[in-house]
Amino acid sequence: MAWKRRSGRISELAEGLVKVGALQFGAFSLPDGRDSSYYVNLRGLPSYPGVYGLAVDSIAEIVSKKTQKTNAICAVPVAGLLLASPVAVALKKPLVYTRMDKAENERLVEGELRPGWNVVVVGDLATSGKTILAAADAVEDEGGKVSSAVVLIDRLEGAREKLSKRGIALHAVTDMVELADTLYSTELITKDNLKSITKSVGRRP
Repeated sequence: MAWKRRSGRISELAEGLVKVGALQFGAFSLPDGRDSSYYVNLRGLPSYPGVYGLAVDSIAEIVSKKTQKTNAICAVPVAGLLLASPVAVALKKPLVYTRMDKAENERLVEGELRPGWNVVVVGDLATSGKTILAAADAVEDEGGKVSSAVVLIDRLEGAREKLSKRGIALHAVTDMVELADTLYSTELITKDNLKSITKSVGRRP
């Protein structure tokens, strides 16, 4: 379940993401070849301090309140690092991050990771859960423990269930249904936009 359902912070975040172009509605072809009625790209958020700060603060609060004792934060590549870095600084926690590919004689995890540490994986989006699981595998290969992951947006495409099977709890600031509901209530998207989102996750408005 998304955090603070229907809160003022979620409304502010939803409107901010649309206004800076980080969340767009229409007809899109995703990198994996699938068609989608919306597109999320959070890589440009640091150029907009207001909505960027809101996203960072929201994730930091979840890490602080919803996860077990945290020894370190692990960022997933690539956009996850933009959110995890300021979260780690705000919470005064060590930061590590994972590589997408392991070069010869190099580790998949960059930074100091001590055996036995409880590590929270932080990312921008949860889709299938594949990227988060890869980060968790890399952390555990180095002796760390992962029982929680925190993302800004859950696309509601199976990540929560897949992570749960591995004993990893997924916490999201918000999800696509909540964002669509919120934006429709403020007339920033059409009813057709709303229907396309709710239909994609098996719900109807």
